Amino acid sequence: MDRLLVLWDVDHTLVDVDGVGREAYDLAFLRLFDRPVVHQPPMAGRTDRAIALDMLRLNDVTSPERHLEAMRAAAEAALDELAEQPPARGRALPGAHEALLAVHGTAAVQSLLTGNVRRMAEVKLGPFGLMKYLDLDSGAYGWSDTVRGHLVHVARAAAAGRYRRRFPGSRTVLVGDTPLDVEAALSTGAGVVAVATGRFSVEELRTAGAHVTLENLADTQRVLEAITEAGR
Repeated sequence: MDRLLVLWDVDHTLVDVDGVGREAYDLAFLRLFDRPVVHQPPMAGRTDRAIALDMLRLNDVTSPERHLEAMRAAAEAALDELAEQPPARGRALPGAHEALLAVHGTAAVQSLLTGNVRRMAEVKLGPFGLMKYLDLDSGAYGWSDTVRGHLVHVARAAAAGRYRRRFPGSRTVLVGDTPLDVEAALSTGAGVVAVATGRFSVEELRTAGAHVTLENLADTQRVLEAITEAGR
């Protein structure tokens, strides 16, 4: 796994946090506009920037771009409040800890490529002890762009700056659970391992074009093999 940049999705790939992200955005909207969200945007595989823009547009907020930063700040504050309510929401998915530990033990650079803003990713992963295996400064987060594929370029540039080496083509490998994770990889020449731990089946992820598909992360050796295969 030498010279690979391995980028993990968060929600439904490493953790299932019981919808806390959507709840945080709903609460943020309520606090900013004094009315509840009526029309929910789709979330699976999308970036928080795209989700927030759609939420504002679908719920008839004038000039939605003008409210983006206020939405982000309010959603982060709401998530911090929700996360303080014990017990921790959700769980690490089976095999996630072991998979991160195993990749951490190789020569690969390991980080996140997630639709979450960075603070949300940290709050979701922190209670389960998963952040210690990741170089978060070499990843990309969902406030940078509305298009998930554009985040691959952000992560590659960040990792290249930190490690003084490039990760072109399949030297970057994404691990995620949605067709949008697959699309992001294919559109940038990256490798992709898709896991059917979210809403999409192995067959749906294979049809989307994933280089390798897995039912889950439970078999650590198979996860390592899949990442190596996708990175060729």
